[in-house]
Amino acid sequence: MQRNNVTYKEYDSFSAYCAVKNGGFTMIELIMVIVVLGILAASASSLFSSKSAYVTFIARDQLISMSLLAQQAALAQQNTTIVLCVLQSSDDWTFEVRETSCGGTIYVESVVERENASLLQNSAAFSSPQTFTYDSAASLVSGNNVVFLFDGDSDEKVCLASSGYAYSGACQL
Repeated sequence: MQRNNVTYKEYDSFSAYCAVKNGGFTMIELIMVIVVLGILAASASSLFSSKSAYVTFIARDQLISMSLLAQQAALAQQNTTIVLCVLQSSDDWTFEVRETSCGGTIYVESVVERENASLLQNSAAFSSPQTFTYDSAASLVSGNNVVFLFDGDSDEKVCLASSGYAYSGACQL
């Protein structure tokens, strides 16, 4: 087909046009993709080199989870005192939901390795064990907010609010 002194080739279908037009990726495009993947792999590998980078995240999530379980147990067991026990040893942290006291019947326990991370409670060094008692409305009996800071390769804060609710970050007034 000829138009304005330009010759156009006619194709039977769009797929026929694409088959003639596209021959694949160029070598430069393939090399650039490999370089970008290499850079991403190198930067991501540092995250997986040691688990100490994740210890504070895991501890934060376990404390929040255990406080939620303590709230649920307090609501379910109206005539029983439910406590959240936070213990620290040289190797790990232990979060327990128990009946009556830290020596009472255990409902759930979670152990998190410390990997050289530390724990602060209300900006002071943590002294183990700590007991947080929930009333039948699933609120803390003490009526005070408690801020935990897991200090390691990354820092994570947990607020245990007087309402019994635990969440990541600083406590709101």
